[in-house]
Amino acid sequence: MNKGLIASLEKAFRCQIHAVKPKRNVNLLKTDRGYWIIKGYKQMDKAVWVTQLSEALREKGFLRTVQYVPDGGGSTIFPYEDRYYTIMKMIDGREADNASLYDVKKTAETLAHFHVAAQGFPVSTTYAFEGKSALLDKWESRLEQFERITWGIEQNGPQSKLEQVIAQMSLSIIQDGQEMLQSAYKLPLTPELFAAMERGTLAHRDVASHNFLVTPRSNCYLIDLDTVGHDVQLVDLVQLMSRMLLLQEYRMGSFVEAMEAYSKINYLSDTQIWMVHQLLRYPDNFLREVTGLYSSRPGYHLRGVQQLVQMEGKLLQDRQVFLRAGEQIFQRSPWGQYHFVG
Repeated sequence: MNKGLIASLEKAFRCQIHAVKPKRNVNLLKTDRGYWIIKGYKQMDKAVWVTQLSEALREKGFLRTVQYVPDGGGSTIFPYEDRYYTIMKMIDGREADNASLYDVKKTAETLAHFHVAAQGFPVSTTYAFEGKSALLDKWESRLEQFERITWGIEQNGPQSKLEQVIAQMSLSIIQDGQEMLQSAYKLPLTPELFAAMERGTLAHRDVASHNFLVTPRSNCYLIDLDTVGHDVQLVDLVQLMSRMLLLQEYRMGSFVEAMEAYSKINYLSDTQIWMVHQLLRYPDNFLREVTGLYSSRPGYHLRGVQQLVQMEGKLLQDRQVFLRAGEQIFQRSPWGQYHFVG
């Protein structure tokens, strides 16, 4: 951060900034008014969206999210040069750990509370809705990109340990992805999509563990509203379950307990629970990490990606057992019996 911005912030927010520390894509400010997080946006619309969304969610009773600090004039957006800055109160918490079932259940509960509040946001534009999930579009593109990556590895030979793992697992990964996408039409996703549009429901769409903060008092906060948009909320559940199952070694008990924690707050029908389990057949962890690394997306690094894909390889058998054991999902009340469809 340049000195001009710091001086301008001190004047606008009537504070003294004692220190600045970079953290991911934001900066932590130590001020005489407490610890704040500052984030800059290229587009004004994005800054307006996240600040208004936070306020709307809080009005609807979801307080476990970011809270923006207004400047001396009451504005929560501070323009400076070619950026639009927002300042949030720092949440004193640690990132959730998907290896901890306690944390997983906390994140599931928090996500459920968010989903309850994230309804009643009318779609601002009218368009011809084709009834196809944006999730499936993303998955198709991700699988196509992975196929291009594996083709390059086949042509040139593996150039690293990571590429050796990719080459070894590519056939099963591609097969799982193709089978899931081909059978997706059997899932009752279209009614969910139209219901989402009618109700104006929002999904977070980036429920990584680092976006959940657990405080010393065991309160859990959902942060980073940048990715929130109109969508089927089941996409968040699929993403959350996919990420946590890897670190929970694909234990069915962990899945059931996490889904129960969510459903106690935001009721899930048998059909919705079944759809989440079916959508988990798509190997998203592996594909997301590999394509993220090869696309040079922020947050994807060789060491971390290699560790994850190796873990997926070791747990391949456990994952298959989990996917075949769907009938166990409904062995516990109140979900009744599980029936495979298609």
